[in-house]
Amino acid sequence: MTKSDIVYDHYKDTFCLQKEYQKIRNKLFIYLCFCILLLILMIVYPNNIYQNIQELSFGTLGININFELKVLESFNWFIIMYLTIRYYQINVNIEKNYKYIHQIENELEKKYKLPIYREGRNYLDPYPFFLTISYWFYKYAFPIINIICIVTKVVCNFINKLSLPFLVISILATLFLTIINISYLIFNYRLWKGGKKNGKAKNMH
Repeated sequence: MTKSDIVYDHYKDTFCLQKEYQKIRNKLFIYLCFCILLLILMIVYPNNIYQNIQELSFGTLGININFELKVLESFNWFIIMYLTIRYYQINVNIEKNYKYIHQIENELEKKYKLPIYREGRNYLDPYPFFLTISYWFYKYAFPIINIICIVTKVVCNFINKLSLPFLVISILATLFLTIINISYLIFNYRLWKGGKKNGKAKNMH
């Protein structure tokens, strides 16, 4: 096996790993959106949410669950924190892997004369407008929407005078999630600025 074969096999393995990361990311995004939606619905339809969960648990499991809505909310905060960390962690890994994949493609082209551009020039040129919109949504709009939703919820908790232990949980969760979302926005901004400074195409996957 030649060195070019080894590099190309490594390229394929890295690309397969990248696809697995993308599948996990897509699932995490759906779960995270569901939990954030549930958090917002607790503002608009608190009684209906509580009643529907009770009916679902009784109809599915045959168990009559009786607990306060604020207990469910606290549990949902912890789930959102976990999903947010995992979702952004996977996204950061994907971005780093794409940079690495581009380096391998350059090496295959320049060193071994193998013009493979699957994730490089071929993907980015031409780049469809709707993919550009989705890129900006996932990188910037979604974290901002995430912050708005969680801040809105904790403000409503203040207004509704939620009991102190549950209010503290929601405040701490909001502070943590805000920091995580802002950190992710900064990461994407630096990645974008770095791409412009180096004169390279933005990594819009």
